[in-house]
Formats: sequence, structure tokens, C-alpha cells
Amino acid sequence: MESMIIDLTFPAQPKAFQTELIQAALDQCRQGGGIVRLGAGDWHIASLRLYSNTTLFLSSGAHLIASENWQDYADFQVPTTLGYLKSPFLQQEWRLPEHYVHSPITAIDAENVTIEGEAGCWIDGVDCYDPGGEEGFRGPMGMVFCRCRGVTLRGYTYKNAANWCHQLDSCQNVVMENVTVLGGHDGINIHHCCNVRIENCDFQTGDDCVAGYDAENIVVRGCRLNTACNAFRLGGRNLLVEDCCFWGPAKYPHRSSGRHNTLFAFAYYAMHYDTCRFDSEHWLIRRCTFQGIDNLIYYNYGNDWNHSARPLRDITLEDVEIRGLLNAPIVKTQPEYPIAVTLRRVSWDWQGQIPAPLLHTSPGVALALENTQIRGLNA
Repeated sequence: MESMIIDLTFPAQPKAFQTELIQAALDQCRQGGGIVRLGAGDWHIASLRLYSNTTLFLSSGAHLIASENWQDYADFQVPTTLGYLKSPFLQQEWRLPEHYVHSPITAIDAENVTIEGEAGCWIDGVDCYDPGGEEGFRGPMGMVFCRCRGVTLRGYTYKNAANWCHQLDSCQNVVMENVTVLGGHDGINIHHCCNVRIENCDFQTGDDCVAGYDAENIVVRGCRLNTACNAFRLGGRNLLVEDCCFWGPAKYPHRSSGRHNTLFAFAYYAMHYDTCRFDSEHWLIRRCTFQGIDNLIYYNYGNDWNHSARPLRDITLEDVEIRGLLNAPIVKTQPEYPIAVTLRRVSWDWQGQIPAPLLHTSPGVALALENTQIRGLNA
């Protein structure tokens, strides 16, 4: 069966929801693949499911508006690979519901799935409130992709996601380009994902911009990261972050605390409540700027349960400019799990006086400073 193109125009006499209309078009593409194009209009949806070789395309002026009722959503009864959901401790600590990965847009065990939009389109998660959700208020995820191979996200704005905006677990070959995330919680989560490229995206989030653990081969390039939490809360190997701008304070508040300050540019993440298959290593951050954030790095292996599964082996900052840092970075480890930290052609200054020490370290941290300038002091 050949792939098809299905153009949907907004109904002249719209019902309260257009979920069935859009899903029927997506189902037509299930065998041979195809493109479902939504015309301009306010399309109200609950849960949609995409299958292999399918594109959901939002034309200019097309607005996907998620339901305000958390009970309208589904996960299509397919288990996620987020192992920590089975932890009794975290179920209680984070108040994780059974319907944790319900979402307005879902793809599971699919290949070559695309969400794409033109200028002037957007998706609104409406901050859907769920009194039984995570932390007692979080609603459904913005999008969920589980065990998918070939995911493309391009060209749209997603605002007011009720939980993580893009939740990907155990996916391979992910491309995210020219996507804007406004408000809500995490921008994108890539647990157990491999071969991820995030390019020219604008994250203005209430929680972490890029998060996940047990990830591999991640490139983040040309992005703007503004957050009331951490720009990266990540664990994995082969991370390249280049030509990005990190800036604070955050435009949108952290939903549970109300704060606007950015905590860390890089906070490590590799917890033992889920599988982490390898040590994190080969982290390179280059040609980036950091402005008005609280701190640069938080790594405390052996003393923080979020870091306990696997250590970070090395991190390099190269040709980086840091302005208005508030606190000294924290890089600590156990001696038997050494980490190499290299600052090469780095320039930074502080909000106020230079703190002492400049970096909180411990035995096992090998620090190399090459042509690094700290508020006029050469090191």
C-alpha cells in the first residue's frame, strides 16, 4: 500500500473534540504510512496514537488544544520502559500515579514517526490539573514515544505541558529541530535513548530543559536554554553540547516552588531505581555562553541517590563564557571512581565576589585548567 496524504480542514460545525476525526485519518495511514495535515483552526483533542511511517503535520494557524480533563487521556495499555515507576519508594516520594504516561500524542513500538509544524502553529497542554497526578497536580505528558525508531520533531511550539513536554523512553535515532517549549515542566526527556540530536530549539521551561539517564550519543546544538530548574539533568555517554546559550532567571516559574532562578546548567542524573547500562563519559561542552544562572555543575557521586547508579568519568568545557555565576560548581566523587574535569579557554565572572573555593571538589577529581580566566585572574 502506498503512503497517502490526508488533508483535514477544520469542521464548519465542530464538535467539542476532534479526536475521532484526526485518529480516523491516522488509522488510514497505519498500513502504508502517510501524512495527516491539519488546517488552520483550534483542534481540541484527548489522546491520539501515531503508527509507523506517519507524519502529523500542523499547518500555519493550526492549534492542537489538549483536554482540561485528565480522565480523557490514555496510554493505550502499553507499558513504559521507565523502570523507576515500579519503585514503591518513588511512587510514594513523587506521588506517581498508574496513569503516569498518559498523553495527548503517543507513539509506541513505531518507526519513522514525525510531528511537524509550520510557523504560526502551536500545541497547548493547558496545564491540565490532576489531583491524583505526580506531586498532587501534574497532568498528562505532552507527547510520549516509547521504543520508537526514527522520531522527528520539528517546527512547532508546545506550551503549558502538564508534565514533561516530550517524554521519550528507549527510542533510537531522534531528531528535534526548531521546536519551542514554553512553560510547563521538562522540555524533553530521553531515558534509555540512543542517537539523539536536538538542534536550534528554544527551551523556556519551568523544570529541566533536557533530562534523562542511560542515554547515548546526544548532540545539542544551537539551542537556547532558560529554566527555573536545571538546563541539563542528564546521565549518559557521548554528550556534545555546542553553540548554545544558557540564560537566567527563568521566564516561567517552577510549578511547585514558584522560583525563577536557574539551579544548575548541568546536574548529573543516574539513579539506581532504574537500569543504567554504562558509565557516563565523553562530555564536551564548547562554544557556549552562560548568563545569570546560580551554578554551573552539580555532581556528587556516592553522596546523592540521584547519582548512585553509574559515575561520570570526564567532562570538558572548551571556549566557554560564563557571566554572573552565583555559586561555586560542585564536582565530588569517591576516590575509586575518579573523574577528569577540564576547563580549556574558559572565561567566567561572578555575581559579587569570587567565592572560596572556586570549585568544590574531593579526592578523585583531576582538574585541568588551560588558558582559563576567572574574573581577571589567569589560571
